Amino acid sequence: MKSANTAKRRYGNTRLLVLKKNDQIIHSTVQNVVDHFKPDDLLIVNRSATLPSSFQGVVERNRRQVEIRLAAFQGPDSSSLKHWLAFSFGAGNWQIPTEQRGEAPVIQAGDRIFFGKNLNARANNVQQGRLLDLQFESSNLMMELYRHGKPIQYAYHQSELQVWDQQTIFSGPPISVEPPSAGFPFTWEISNELKAKGVHLVPLLHSAGLSSTGSNALDGLLPLPERYEVPDSSMGLVKRAKQKGNSIIALGTTALRALESAWAGQLSGITTLKIKPDTHMNAVSGLITGMHEPETSHRSILRALCPAPHVRKGYQEAEARSYIGHEYGDIALLNCN
Repeated sequence: MKSANTAKRRYGNTRLLVLKKNDQIIHSTVQNVVDHFKPDDLLIVNRSATLPSSFQGVVERNRRQVEIRLAAFQGPDSSSLKHWLAFSFGAGNWQIPTEQRGEAPVIQAGDRIFFGKNLNARANNVQQGRLLDLQFESSNLMMELYRHGKPIQYAYHQSELQVWDQQTIFSGPPISVEPPSAGFPFTWEISNELKAKGVHLVPLLHSAGLSSTGSNALDGLLPLPERYEVPDSSMGLVKRAKQKGNSIIALGTTALRALESAWAGQLSGITTLKIKPDTHMNAVSGLITGMHEPETSHRSILRALCPAPHVRKGYQEAEARSYIGHEYGDIALLNCN
């Protein structure tokens, strides 16, 4: 599937693949998404904003240049941005695919990495050579993170992303490193139409993590443990909807992961849940998500919500109609229950 190579939003022109029960497949646009909801259905939205999470730095011990990409927020709550899991990369900018760079410099536990005069970080622990338990040190951390960070992006883009390219209309505290991009095509007009129909937009917070490292071995670790917070009021709405048999649709896999984690245990914490094809959904009945290639772990999540042949046929039709993939592309709505 061809990837969207620009951050330009297509809004009403974003196509919508709908997979419903009884093998029903509908091709529509996001402007018509309200047609696939009923009054008192829920749309679960991740209100996390996306932090500029790529940092060029120097390892103090060996003076080697390095790119650090934040991978998952580990702090106690969204008011403190000191603690992260992160990956190290060989020096280079977003235009050079990470797998084509030189080896990342050796970083040891205790090493300090300097990103600027007023921003550095300490590697408290290192796993598999490149996965860092990172703690930032700065007297004005939020400002310095925005001053020195760049959006994480990949070489298939045509131009450099800006911070505002990665935000949705739901964005709040900046604890995501890549955007909860299923929300990109949603406008205030669509939001208001859903509300006018009686659909409840239910907020939660989840740190959307890094989607790729360029290394098959390291990608096997993803998604990493990530911070989430589900308000009592949101869980109350979910429980009532479950009792009444209303649809509960997660806007993106991060909203899905957060709500399923909260249902299984605490309303806030760090989740290690990984959605697989045989994962049973306890809270969520459906998902709105971006379009991705067959070999990705993202595609396997869809098989937990709809039968594999139904997903495969829907995507085959979408590819025949030249749907566009990845975070700035088209979207799919799966509600097969």
